Amino acid sequence: MATIFLFLLLSAIFAVEAQSGQSIIEPGSFLTATLTPTTNSSWLSPSGLYAFGFYKQGNGYAVGIFIEGIPQKTVVWTANRDDPLVPADATLNFTSDGQLVLQSAQQGTNTRITNSTGVASASMLDSGNFVLYSSDNNTIWQSFNQSTDTLLPSQHLSVNEVLISSVSDSNHSTGRFLLLMQQDGYLAMYPVGTPYTLEYGYWNYVTPGPENNAKLNLDDNGHLYIDSITGTAGIVDLNLGDNSTKGLLYLLRIDADGILRLYSHSMDQNGTWSVTWSQPDDKCLPKGLCGLNAYCVNTNQSLGCNCLPGFAPTNQSEKSSGCERNFTADSCKGMSYTMELVNNTKWEYKNISVLSLTQEACKAACLEDCKCDAVLFKDGECKMQTLPFRFVTLHQDDSFLALFKVGISTPTTDRNVSKKSKKEVIIISVSLVAFAIVLVISGVVMYRYRVWACKKESNHGNIVLSEEDSLRSFTNAELEKVTDNFKEEIGRGAFGIVYKGAVGDGKKLIAVKRLDKLLAEREREFQTEMKVIGRTHHKNLVQLLGYCHDGPNRLLVYEYMRNVLYNSKSKAIFFSPRLQCTHGSLKVKKN
Repeated sequence: MATIFLFLLLSAIFAVEAQSGQSIIEPGSFLTATLTPTTNSSWLSPSGLYAFGFYKQGNGYAVGIFIEGIPQKTVVWTANRDDPLVPADATLNFTSDGQLVLQSAQQGTNTRITNSTGVASASMLDSGNFVLYSSDNNTIWQSFNQSTDTLLPSQHLSVNEVLISSVSDSNHSTGRFLLLMQQDGYLAMYPVGTPYTLEYGYWNYVTPGPENNAKLNLDDNGHLYIDSITGTAGIVDLNLGDNSTKGLLYLLRIDADGILRLYSHSMDQNGTWSVTWSQPDDKCLPKGLCGLNAYCVNTNQSLGCNCLPGFAPTNQSEKSSGCERNFTADSCKGMSYTMELVNNTKWEYKNISVLSLTQEACKAACLEDCKCDAVLFKDGECKMQTLPFRFVTLHQDDSFLALFKVGISTPTTDRNVSKKSKKEVIIISVSLVAFAIVLVISGVVMYRYRVWACKKESNHGNIVLSEEDSLRSFTNAELEKVTDNFKEEIGRGAFGIVYKGAVGDGKKLIAVKRLDKLLAEREREFQTEMKVIGRTHHKNLVQLLGYCHDGPNRLLVYEYMRNVLYNSKSKAIFFSPRLQCTHGSLKVKKN
């Protein structure tokens, strides 16, 4: 009886091993990249649904896990993702010490897929998980713990683990978006390489209360849910799945466009992948979808990318390639610019300065600043921004005004400027410069002639004042001479001293007021008398005859009147004691 039992037990063990087929991989096994009927390029799971090995990518090959049991071969995991391509002569060796090593004679390289030690065997499971075992059948390494962009049934995403999108459906290298199971219980999506903060996130789903042990799960029936190892968070259903439908294959993937989608596929030979659930609903929400200096627009379920003002697509055939400046400037100061408004626009703000200005002053400040490429204006606050503009999106907050600097010049796309036009520009420029030089020289000559004439007249001592002429301009040296070096003082006050002088061979007496210091207050006083008294004529007002505006010297020349007390504290010179002083610089009183 015992002999029969032992026979049956051994038979069962042999049957299980026979059914396993290629699922158990022993050290010394190898795969070749060349995909032909006579070469072994992959290791299959027992049912033949999944395979681990080489698959075609672009002009080369990559190593990963893919669904083999359906016509539409679908990659679910990629090894060495950021450098996946290998040449056609590559082989994958499962070495005697349990290492998976990619070798290429053409490139002379040996690249490890895993760094595990103590490996005795490997297996491709029907769950889609590729596992390395120790000699006592304990799991040493598994692909389910090294997720790329896809979550399979029975696989879960634990705290701080991520799914990262691929570049495209045909290129499974690391893309631009990720799904993260956060420590605070949030399941959230971000652009790759950004902080995990609200500013950069574009979608999230939260468990009921913070839970450090939360994990995302997908079961065989397409049920997508979040639960906890400790059970304190409960179960949160993202998608209930269809438990009544059998024969469907499910997978969850964050796609190249940043959208998280749950796919289902019928197991019959005519089936195709269908989307049963996706988030976010707004396909323009993934930040950076259109690349730098561009934003996404969603019209009638059709996505498009628009460039910001002053930019043009970097690559017309690839909408996610972003935009670049559509003009060039040899010099910031040599360009002409304007500011264009784009409503409801936000991006990753990088302030180079924040000023309190009006909207027009804000625009002017950006136009004057070579580092400023745009401004955000709100409630008197002017935020200057610089390139590049990353994660540009449209939003509903219209309280911000976004204005972009745009060059008023020939775009870089129009490079066919004729030699004739360039020659005309050079000729006009040279002519304008020559004309300016002539004007400067003429001005200098006229000025020097006038100074020479004045000096000549002064040297002859024959200064003549004309009643019909306007105010006469004196030099300081002239007034020193006619006042005998400011010898006779006839008045004094807070603003200066008044001296007696004579012109016209001593026949006409004058009163000369010299402001004592060239301060801002004195300068205003001087300008006031020049403008007001210089064009005022009144029988009770001493007439202003001339002035001196010579370097730091400020002097005023009045007609001299006998029996008058000159007092420079007041604002005018009147003969009538009944009149009050209102302008000017000197006050006189009748003795």
